[in-house]
Amino acid sequence: MDLSEFIAATLSEIQKGVESAIKSTIATGVTGVINPVWGTHEDVGSGQLQNVHFDVAVTVVEKVTGQVDGGIKVVGVRLGASGSGTTESTEVSRVEFTIPIVPPVTTVSKK
Repeated sequence: MDLSEFIAATLSEIQKGVESAIKSTIATGVTGVINPVWGTHEDVGSGQLQNVHFDVAVTVVEKVTGQVDGGIKVVGVRLGASGSGTTESTEVSRVEFTIPIVPPVTTVSKK
């Protein structure tokens, strides 16, 4: 998976997961709220900002032909053998970064 696909999928799944949890909690009448904001959606601000920290191992694969496989790939574990006769040189690096997000919120009346 390309790094850009991994980041996009991860952030999207976090947002969808929080939204789904909020809707499920409301629908089932569970007391308490997920990611509360006191007031209305207009009151959402920097206080709801949360950081998603990534610490990702990435690889660059160079084949015997000397061509570099394009893009940065997220490392996965692959077991088994391949029937290919090509030789590859692989470099693994770590990339760490943080993306700030405001996840979905539950508004709570100030009353």
